[in-house]
Amino acid sequence: MIKTVNVIMGGPSAENEISLKSGREVIANIDKSKYKVRSVVVSKSKEFFFCHSSDRLPSLEDLTAPEKSDIFSGPFSPANSAQIWDGCDVAFLALHGEFGEDGIIQGYLDAIGIPYTGSGVFGSAVAMNKVASKYLFIQSGLNVPPYCVYGKNHPENTIDKILLQIGLPCFVKCPQSGSSRLMGKADTKEQLSSLLNELSSYSDEILVETLITGPEFTCGVVDMPDGTTKALPPVEIRPKKTAYFDFEAKYSDGGSEEIVPAPRPEPLLKRIQDAAITAHNVLECQCVSRTDMIYMNDKLHVLETNTLPGLTPASLLPKSFKAIGGSYAEMLDTLIQSALHKGNKHS
Repeated sequence: MIKTVNVIMGGPSAENEISLKSGREVIANIDKSKYKVRSVVVSKSKEFFFCHSSDRLPSLEDLTAPEKSDIFSGPFSPANSAQIWDGCDVAFLALHGEFGEDGIIQGYLDAIGIPYTGSGVFGSAVAMNKVASKYLFIQSGLNVPPYCVYGKNHPENTIDKILLQIGLPCFVKCPQSGSSRLMGKADTKEQLSSLLNELSSYSDEILVETLITGPEFTCGVVDMPDGTTKALPPVEIRPKKTAYFDFEAKYSDGGSEEIVPAPRPEPLLKRIQDAAITAHNVLECQCVSRTDMIYMNDKLHVLETNTLPGLTPASLLPKSFKAIGGSYAEMLDTLIQSALHKGNKHS
């Protein structure tokens, strides 16, 4: 029986453009013999636009400005969008960042009874917050880079104390931003001060981390439809144009070399996979996650876990799935079936 899938993308976060590319890739590659596809674009003002994508693949222009497109209906408010969800069997979340990856849309879908890909409210919210997730990583025995938190709730952490405790160079990050947006590297006290001032307008808490140098890896984890949890082959990331894996390295052509499976000894690859599964479980992730880490002094330092990894042609999760012999369409099928399994289990 053909299932109806609503692919949700866009949203108000700084990752809107990446989300639209992820969503379009999902629509283009989903197995049309098994799924009827519909597109839901969330605008930056959190309104919904809707179309039947089985009829025509929306262009990026359609997705970027659905209010101007002749194939989209809307806008609909979340409270008055019953026709969007009528007949929907499962939602495929191609959202990233605020409203999409932080538990808000997950709570909304729980309330209206629609199963969805990715983690539930708790796993989404806690993984999205890099400070909260660190507490859980440490409790589960994972290593994290030395860090402190700057902001109005942490008046004891002055710039001088941060310099003493964390040192230079260091990374300065908004705890709830992804795709290497709203972050920067400070090599001097002046740069640290400037970044803290700049990012404080976006968040009450700013994360400051000691720079950890060494090979960088990421490892996807998938909850299979049969209920088992599987770590995919780790990817080694080698930025080419930048000193670290920033937005340009992630999304520009030739910005980084991403090798999968990572060309490292089997015992290290197993440690990476075990750390990814530990992170997935301690954060109560579901369906899929991808954990980033750096190897230094024989320790794996976990940086963060993504609960809705990117699905663009340049993204890492599809590359890992391909390394085990699976196609992009088979990966989408696995995530949808996992979501349906999760939904049935909790219904």
